[in-house]
Amino acid sequence: MKKRVLIFLLLLSTCLVAQNADILSAEAISLFEKYEQQSEAFNQKRQLDSMQVYLEKLDALLLKIRDSSYNYRADLIRGSVLTRNTQPDQAMKVLLKAAEFFKLQKDYKNYYRGRYKIGICYYYVNRREDTKIAMLEVLENKQYVSEDLATSALANVGAVNIELGMQQKDESLLQDAVQRFNRAILINKKRKNYTKLASNYSLLAESYNQLQNKQKAIQLLDSAIYFAKKDKNLGQEGFALIKKANLLTKEKRYLQAKKMFNAAIKTYQNADDNPSLLYAYIEKKRMYMLMEAYEAASKLGDSIYNLAIANYNKRFADGISEMETKYKTAEKEREILEQRFLLQERKYQLYGALGLALLFCILGYLFYNQQKLKNRQLMKENKLKVALKEIETQNKLQEQRLRISRDLHDNIGAQLSFIISSIDNLKYASKETSDEFKNKLSYISEFTLATIDQLRDTIWAMNKDEISIIDLQSRTLAFIEKAKVARQQVKFTFDNEVTNTIQFTAIEGMHLFRVIQEAVNNALKYAEASLVTVHFKEENNQLIFSVKDNGIGFEKESVQLGNGLYNMQKRMDEINAHIDIDSIPNKGTEISVKYHI
Repeated sequence: MKKRVLIFLLLLSTCLVAQNADILSAEAISLFEKYEQQSEAFNQKRQLDSMQVYLEKLDALLLKIRDSSYNYRADLIRGSVLTRNTQPDQAMKVLLKAAEFFKLQKDYKNYYRGRYKIGICYYYVNRREDTKIAMLEVLENKQYVSEDLATSALANVGAVNIELGMQQKDESLLQDAVQRFNRAILINKKRKNYTKLASNYSLLAESYNQLQNKQKAIQLLDSAIYFAKKDKNLGQEGFALIKKANLLTKEKRYLQAKKMFNAAIKTYQNADDNPSLLYAYIEKKRMYMLMEAYEAASKLGDSIYNLAIANYNKRFADGISEMETKYKTAEKEREILEQRFLLQERKYQLYGALGLALLFCILGYLFYNQQKLKNRQLMKENKLKVALKEIETQNKLQEQRLRISRDLHDNIGAQLSFIISSIDNLKYASKETSDEFKNKLSYISEFTLATIDQLRDTIWAMNKDEISIIDLQSRTLAFIEKAKVARQQVKFTFDNEVTNTIQFTAIEGMHLFRVIQEAVNNALKYAEASLVTVHFKEENNQLIFSVKDNGIGFEKESVQLGNGLYNMQKRMDEINAHIDIDSIPNKGTEISVKYHI
């Protein structure tokens, strides 16, 4: 009887120990998944130091987790750290091994996550085609991955297509890149992922640059700068500023380019990013050389030299710091091992107090199971080693610079000039043409000239750093005057209640002006109005302007909005303004915009 009670107590104590171990393992898994998400967030923002800190936390948790798959999940983070740390050969070994494990386990979520990271590693070793294959594989199986990862893979395919399009001189690849970036931008806007939006707009700008549409590229770089500022991502902001400055330099707009370079330098100084600051100085010196401002270039050369020396000293200090960190890490590992040993010793004492005989049997059984698991694991690792031997893991890391192509020529202006010339030829070629017909030709010629002026005004406005409320109102009045000539039967009124000075960025000012233009044009073309009123006022820290007509109006619920109204909505969304379209049949339409000052 006593013997049976003793056996029962031993079994009960063993179950309690196992239950406590399961509870500790569950808590560790929950914490592991939290750290894993934070590591991926830091990876997205390229914050290598933070990634390394959280990788150490993950490794420490692995000691408390029984499931071996978490070791490979930590290896996915480890592979990203090695890739970012310019150790792609070691990263590839870790990532391939982890991906093969998840494939055998049919864990497709982590398998395609691993394939994405392998694609990034391929990119770092200049294997662009392999990168594209890996990213397309992720996109084809996007049901297994998060929307964020699938969107990143989409953008990465676009980035590869830019480089391949340049190398192969294949415009279709560049057009494909434009489509992919536009899709990625729509998704990231919906998700309010400003980090990705800044990168997407920068790469979309490069696509248009390679397609010889430099003006569009400059506009897109403004959007990249805007979202980088919103995300407080100084690295992306500085990168976009330098790219815009280089485009302006190519167009010999040196004063504006200098402003962009100065802004980039200030950004990198605030970020304490000396390598990027050095890059900004070098690009600015290149601009001075093109300007033949050799004295300024020489002074900047001194700054470049001093910064290079500072970078060298910092790298030396970082090397010492890294050695100290490794030493401290080794000390921590030793302490952990000592603690594990003490815990194990206490377990043995507990089992010995309850009964040494039965304890040895239980330990023998656990040891036997552990050896079986180790043997299975060794068999899997041997299979992976065979697979790894067939893969090339050594490539020299290369940096390839994107080349700036030919200057943009003004196709639209040339075509409009040709139209004017053709109309003038028609007007004077036929002597029998009526005066009324000649007058119509003259009006068309004048309107085309006005269109050229508007095109030039748009380019001028987009190149300004700021547009004032006075500029916006002046352009609105000029446009109304031209509209009066075209539609003499329509009466126009302009009311202004704004007294304060308000400044807009170039893009904000142009978007607001284009909405006014579109609203007035709609009133003239479709509303059959006899009175059009444009009203500016300021209320509750908001600029409010409206365009109101007394035309035929329409039912919003039964009428499909056209491209004009859709474009107005899109423009206002891009500058965080609010637009209302209020229309009553037979009473008229009012389009009002609220912009926060």
